[in-house]
Amino acid sequence: MEIPSGFVDKARFVRVIFTDVEKEYNALLHVMTLSFDTIWRRRLLSKMDFSREMMILDLACGTGLVTYALSRRVTPRSLVVGLDLSSPMLTAAKIKKYKTHSGCQVEFVRAVSEFLPFRSQLFSYVTVGLALRNFANKIAMFNESLRVLTWAGWFLSVDFVRLENPWLWLVYKFHLFHTLPAIGRLVSKYWARTLLYLANSILISTPAEQICRVLVQVGFRRTSLERITLGVVALVAGQK
Repeated sequence: MEIPSGFVDKARFVRVIFTDVEKEYNALLHVMTLSFDTIWRRRLLSKMDFSREMMILDLACGTGLVTYALSRRVTPRSLVVGLDLSSPMLTAAKIKKYKTHSGCQVEFVRAVSEFLPFRSQLFSYVTVGLALRNFANKIAMFNESLRVLTWAGWFLSVDFVRLENPWLWLVYKFHLFHTLPAIGRLVSKYWARTLLYLANSILISTPAEQICRVLVQVGFRRTSLERITLGVVALVAGQK
């Protein structure tokens, strides 16, 4: 599967890839990650200070897993905004709004993260959960995140990366390109397609160390990197 490199092509490609998979997304994510995705979200949230009223922007929010996890931790007068370019994913997220107990106001916006429809210095945190690989132009997204963050606000992302250990990587690569697509085919042809994309996107993903360097280049400071679950995912952070 060839992943487009141009901004418009990549944005359109990602939108199509995550169409017709929204109904099973949450359940299959738990199965594929052996429920470690819950641990990764908790680790992301552990880096945040929820003691004050604030606004948080969750990019590439999908069905709202991170968005609603955030909404359960913030103070009642806070606002959490989930943003995604996929209409079906956002529809699934909005349906959950009436079934999920949130401690604050939650809103969803359809847009691309490289051109955020918000004024500057608005959000205390910008988060990305398991989706950094999907952005068509990461530098543009980082610049926009920096723009909409308040002074001393934080950008936080947890995402899949290539394993550093070559032997573990061989085992993990077999899991990505054989086990997961087989599971996907049992569900639907759409999931087989999406899981093949997932495998390829991890294979060509930007190394976490390089992500930190790019964050510094666009203006973030106090960047950090933490590898989790044998290095399957990396948590990167940067402060405005």
